[in-house]
Amino acid sequence: MPRHLRPMIPADLDLIPEPCADCVFWESSLDDFMSADHHGDRAETKHRWATAMTRQWGYCGVIATDGRELLGYATVAPARLVPRLGALGTTPFTPSAAVLLTTRVVEPYRGRGLGRQMIQSVAGLMVRRDVRAIDAVGSYGKGPSCLPPVGFLQQVGFAVVRPHPMSPRLRMDLSATARWRPDLGAAWSRLTELIPQPVTGPEPARRETRSVAAHGAGPVS
Repeated sequence: MPRHLRPMIPADLDLIPEPCADCVFWESSLDDFMSADHHGDRAETKHRWATAMTRQWGYCGVIATDGRELLGYATVAPARLVPRLGALGTTPFTPSAAVLLTTRVVEPYRGRGLGRQMIQSVAGLMVRRDVRAIDAVGSYGKGPSCLPPVGFLQQVGFAVVRPHPMSPRLRMDLSATARWRPDLGAAWSRLTELIPQPVTGPEPARRETRSVAAHGAGPVS
């Protein structure tokens, strides 16, 4: 069956395999991590966060499937709803900024361009919501990480805007990307099975007004 990309909703978390299924790196602050009940039902914590985030803001990312099989996913959220960002050395983020959190492609499907398609689809979602930039905290590490590899992020259109020896902050300028990368339109067209937004509806995304400077959890491509 052909691959399908569609907006991600909280129920899709059930498709994510271990160890990511109950990883709450992004969904918990350092205080949460140190608390006695941090090792409770992490999957439930992840679901609660994704549900609240979706109701307040909108789709929590993009998922790629082949029939019932998960091929990969990319998650995104506004900075103000990501508790862990405050502990990273390249913050602060603009509260309304869209932040790419995790990108992952299942092992047999890596190296086929699916990672790039998912990021383009996330960008398509953000452009439709009038978001002008996507930020990300990348990793220079070689092993598995909750942070996307810096090399991958740069390959798909991100540029370093705040250097760091281990976890730099990168940004994809969508106002510029939309002008010179026509495949954003194709990326939007690839998003199938668009799922209605929650009844309450997300908050309108605010524009990023600051100037943009020029310039990879496991391999993604």
